[in-house]
Amino acid sequence: MRKEVIRSCCAVALILVALMPLTGAWRSFKVILTSIDFEANDKFVDLKVDLQNDSGESNLSIDIKTHQDIEDVQLVVDFGLETDKGNYSTLINRTLNFCKLMKQRNSDPLVRAIYEDLLKHGTLFKECPIRSGTYSLTNYNVDEEMLPSFLPEAKFRFGMMISTSKGGMIVRSTIFGRIDKSKGFDNLKRFSLG
Repeated sequence: MRKEVIRSCCAVALILVALMPLTGAWRSFKVILTSIDFEANDKFVDLKVDLQNDSGESNLSIDIKTHQDIEDVQLVVDFGLETDKGNYSTLINRTLNFCKLMKQRNSDPLVRAIYEDLLKHGTLFKECPIRSGTYSLTNYNVDEEMLPSFLPEAKFRFGMMISTSKGGMIVRSTIFGRIDKSKGFDNLKRFSLG
């Protein structure tokens, strides 16, 4: 009897390990974007933002039209988790030179990884200065595999400001969302035997 139980457990473990690369969804949580606030300086850019939430999936689409070449681009990002209703504790706060980020592959690996993930879903800026033209991000959803597995179930705020030292603010945005553990594939409730 004991040997059969061990064989069954080993068989289930082997099947799960074999299928894991095929699922692409082994995080124990889902990132759901709930709203986005933004402000764009129409001297530099026109911006259209569309956030869709369907069946537990968040898809973000952005259309960007720059009116002129933009040099010396600065990027300020901050990420915080909600501690009390409406109050966020900042976990990450960085100011980066976007042009340096584009030219030097090893500068700020976290932001670079996020940006390269964004590039898979649209036609965004790949060089600096940012040339006048049309850019887009289409049906982007957060790749949970890029995030640490220990994230708590919580609401979050992701803020970003793009500016130049000469012209001031270009775009300011804040994305609100939540990390939902009930939506993840390896939620233990789904696999419980009792």
